[in-house]
Amino acid sequence: MGNEFVSYSFLLLLVVTLALVVTSNGADVLRLHSMDSDGMHIGGENNGRRSSPGGGWAVSMDDPNDPAVQVFALIKDLVVGKTMPIYFPYIKDPASFQFFPKETTRHIPFSSEAIPELLRFFSFSPDSKQALAMRQTLEVCEKEPKQGEVRGCATNIESLADFARGILGSDSQVEILRSSLLSDPSTPLVQNYTILDFKAVSTGDIIPCHSEPYPYPVYYCHFQLGAESRVFKVNLRGENGEMMDSVFLCHMDTSTWRPGHVAFRLLGVKAGESEVCHFMAAHDLAMFPVPK
Repeated sequence: MGNEFVSYSFLLLLVVTLALVVTSNGADVLRLHSMDSDGMHIGGENNGRRSSPGGGWAVSMDDPNDPAVQVFALIKDLVVGKTMPIYFPYIKDPASFQFFPKETTRHIPFSSEAIPELLRFFSFSPDSKQALAMRQTLEVCEKEPKQGEVRGCATNIESLADFARGILGSDSQVEILRSSLLSDPSTPLVQNYTILDFKAVSTGDIIPCHSEPYPYPVYYCHFQLGAESRVFKVNLRGENGEMMDSVFLCHMDTSTWRPGHVAFRLLGVKAGESEVCHFMAAHDLAMFPVPK
């Protein structure tokens, strides 16, 4: 295959992350990595927003005509030779989605109450797209979880590890899996991909995390207690020849999802009667325990 999955343990991720530290003082130490990125939340708690290419938050994910919703499928769709349209955004700077060490950002508050201070620190005007994105990311991160839900935002590798092990067990070895990166910047956001091969990787407790627009890498992670998930590796070939190794995550219990979720309309199913799966872009990740 041309590109390969990115899969690593917390120890290896920490080594990779430490190599990406920018050694300077003040705000220059933080690259504005994802304020102009394109991402989306998938899941029952999804409030129907996604980040726009211009920064901040754009149109509703409830729009079935939005190209970014072309990620949903069912397990039965995993058939070698099957072709389907799928959305994969191109990432210009993959290193920008790697965590900074805790020491790099520990002195910066991460709270809606500190927005005036954050605006000064990052030199954002209050009405800028960057300021809007930052406010809304903090809103997502501070939202109270629903009953039976665990959610939170990781701002460094240590907090990501703490979140995962708080769910999977303190002695768990956790694997992190990402889709591969697109190699050709001219690849269409949505094109037909043919399934070349697929493999089941894990079943049970799987934690998806989504990159949020913020001046430094922040990941929103969520988990529904007692809700089984499945994760697959799917090898794809685009109609333009682009090879993609994608993480395919399936939520097996959708009974707590909003009945109006766009996935139900696209797949022709109802909340609680079927799993919902989605292909994950390279800026998001899935975590699961390694069998002992």
